[in-house]
Amino acid sequence: MQIRMAYVFIATFRFFSVNEQLEPLKKIQILLRSHRKGLTITDISKKLSLNRNSTAKYLDILLISGDVALNSYGPAKVYTFSHKMPLSAMLKFSADIILLINNKMRVLDANENAITVLGIPRQSLIGNQIQDICSPLITRLAIPEIFDEIQVKGEIQREFCITLENQERHYRMRLIPTVFDNMEEGVTIIGEDITKQIQFAESLMISEMRYRAIVQDQTDIICRWRPGGDITFINESLSRFIGVPGDSLSGENILSYTHPDDIPISKERITCLTPSTPTISSDIRLLDNNGIYHWYQWNTRGIFDHAGALIECQSVGRDINTERQQAQQIRESEERFRMITDHSPFPISIVDDAGNFLYLNEKFSELFGYTLADIPTERDWYYLAFPELYEPPEVLPSLKDDAGYPLAPEMSPCVRLVTCKDGTVRQINFFEATLNSGEKFVVYEDLTQKQEAKRLQSVLATIVNSSNNPVDLYRKLTSHSPPT
Repeated sequence: MQIRMAYVFIATFRFFSVNEQLEPLKKIQILLRSHRKGLTITDISKKLSLNRNSTAKYLDILLISGDVALNSYGPAKVYTFSHKMPLSAMLKFSADIILLINNKMRVLDANENAITVLGIPRQSLIGNQIQDICSPLITRLAIPEIFDEIQVKGEIQREFCITLENQERHYRMRLIPTVFDNMEEGVTIIGEDITKQIQFAESLMISEMRYRAIVQDQTDIICRWRPGGDITFINESLSRFIGVPGDSLSGENILSYTHPDDIPISKERITCLTPSTPTISSDIRLLDNNGIYHWYQWNTRGIFDHAGALIECQSVGRDINTERQQAQQIRESEERFRMITDHSPFPISIVDDAGNFLYLNEKFSELFGYTLADIPTERDWYYLAFPELYEPPEVLPSLKDDAGYPLAPEMSPCVRLVTCKDGTVRQINFFEATLNSGEKFVVYEDLTQKQEAKRLQSVLATIVNSSNNPVDLYRKLTSHSPPT
């Protein structure tokens, strides 16, 4: 049962009797289904020999019911067949619990998931009073008590835990005031099983507590210093790092352990500290007791006097040296990868797990003629490269073998004929690999010239073998190079 406001639909429906409208409506749907690009009202009325005003009324009905879609191109209105799924079908396959209750508190409908969770046969559920249904879930909702409240206040949400089959289950229930197709008022109950979410949140909380316990046993480097850089305090971790005892700080300046390139950044960031913005964060390199610089992320808090003047700073440093090195290695690796793929003699493409092209090298565009603007997705690529294998409706086409059967997703390597942008057809060998990220890395090898050379050799061999004097014929054929 579709849940929607149907006032306009009923008003339009009065123009026609049931028997008069069913056949034209069906004809219009069939006609639009065979014209994917759509038709105007005039086109439809001519093709079906209908009155133009009547055609417009029929289209209004189909538009309201969601069976057709309307697109405007300037003054022209083009109608196309709608591929939208009816709400009733969505309810049927929804993973949520869905119950429809009328204003007499009788159950009008329920999806399969609701029937499964309630553990009540459909015939014992549909048409019965909600208060007569024996289920802990229904009991917790207390629908008779809140039915009128829902009609007045609108949607109500409940979260609770019940025991089903000796297991605790958590549910989030939404009770929504609804007007059904027959204009009858009622309530739609949509329930979501959030047991896994609750369990995940609880396990995450436990994990965070364990993590915090571990972190509390670890000591980041901590330093207190005056705005000029003079150190007033360091903790044991920083003392070991720079090789200076905590009781021998006289004359020590934090800037003397800072990388020269980072000193201007440090001084500039300190000027940003104010009573209203007392904290800053910056990545600074510090010199250890072996003369090696390490990257640290410093979180610095300013300490101000009663007049708002900065008198001291406290910085907590986290070692990010490994992260910075890894990031640099990744950047260098990406640059090398880009250089290799850009200069590869073979066409290369990278596709994400959603079927969107992330990258096409120059050789790809050079061979096939397509750029990312032409083929943003695999769907677009298959539609253009394999027009004979593309099958509507809107499903991602799959490559097929010579017998017409779909190939498995892992089709590497395989040889297929590919239609290029200029209309030429080339024989391509596909090499596909799935990366750890889930992206597909595909290399294309053009076999067209190789296959043509093999074909010419075969023809030549056939001619020579069929000659009465093959040796003499072969010498004549091979004594002259073929014209270019």
